[in-house]
Amino acid sequence: MLSHLTLRSRLTLLHTAVFLVVGALVVTMVYLQNRVVVRRVGVLPAYRLDEPAHPTQPGATSLPTELMNAIALQRNDAIGTILIQWIVALAVMTLLVGLLAWWVTGRVLNRVHVMTAQARRISLANLHERISVPGPADEIKELSETFNDMLGRLDEAFNSQARFIANASHELRTPLAVARTTLQVGLATTDPVRVRRVREELLRNNDRCIALLNGLLTLARGEQGRHGEETVEFAGVVEEVLAEAAAAHPPDGPRLLLDEIEPCTVSGDPVLLARLVHNLVDNAVRYNVPGGEVRVRLDPHGHLTISNTGPAIADDEANHLFEPFFRGAGRAGHTDGAGLGLSIVRAVAVSVGGRATARPLIGGGLAVEVYLPTSTRQAASGSVAVDA
Repeated sequence: MLSHLTLRSRLTLLHTAVFLVVGALVVTMVYLQNRVVVRRVGVLPAYRLDEPAHPTQPGATSLPTELMNAIALQRNDAIGTILIQWIVALAVMTLLVGLLAWWVTGRVLNRVHVMTAQARRISLANLHERISVPGPADEIKELSETFNDMLGRLDEAFNSQARFIANASHELRTPLAVARTTLQVGLATTDPVRVRRVREELLRNNDRCIALLNGLLTLARGEQGRHGEETVEFAGVVEEVLAEAAAAHPPDGPRLLLDEIEPCTVSGDPVLLARLVHNLVDNAVRYNVPGGEVRVRLDPHGHLTISNTGPAIADDEANHLFEPFFRGAGRAGHTDGAGLGLSIVRAVAVSVGGRATARPLIGGGLAVEVYLPTSTRQAASGSVAVDA
């Protein structure tokens, strides 16, 4: 039955019940103490009511029965009067305590009601609004600030999702528009040379669509969190990806330099971890300068750093590079990528409890640092040199 009452009613009943129980114990103790005292009031020292007097004793005199009955009646009346007065006083004080508890509890919960009303008004349309609760910096104020922090994160998540949908729609619309134009041009001619060019353009456009969709699927898989984890020798994954990159590396491309690859064991999905390293190396090679270089370093604590000598990047653009489809001023001319490489890197790193950051280098270039929590079992792994 109490579960159907409001919090204010339950708190009021709790405070009133505690006071009533404590007050009843005090009244009982005072009553017992006064009863002992009153039993001895009004009796001469020469007489004892609890045992008969002995006439043979000098100075002892027997009390009349009427006097003894009168004294007992007076004593019982006094004890009863005291008990009734204390019970009445306890009832009155309990009522006053209940009213006071109801008022104080209402004052305290009034701020909670204000916070609840403001929270109910917040929706997706006004997610930027915040909860404002007046009063001192107490637990309720801390709760409102916690709600505001959560609303801020939700607002940022919804804005990021809206930007992602808009960018994805734009990225998907562009190759479809190109394919439509190419088909219209190809169908309007019978020249074999032009038909062959149209076919090649359609194939390239189709490859771009496939790469974009694969990137979106990989990004979604990385953002799902931990799944299919196993112990992975991360140093071996890095060396394998670098070996593949070196095999497909053009002779006039940037140099791949291994500063240091130390044994490192992490927990995660080996396919996603390989995609993480591949995207980092691919971005470092793609956004570079002629005759530049790419440096790779992995320490045994799970810190992977890949830097390049690419174009200069502003400090405020570095962290935005992890957003889907974002290209900085130094990368606007590159349109062959899907714009999801670093987004996938951060999603995979976060899914295993790690992080990914980027910082511009003096003189141009970018250093991307990825931290992955190491596994409890550190496996030994040799270092393989990559000669590009």
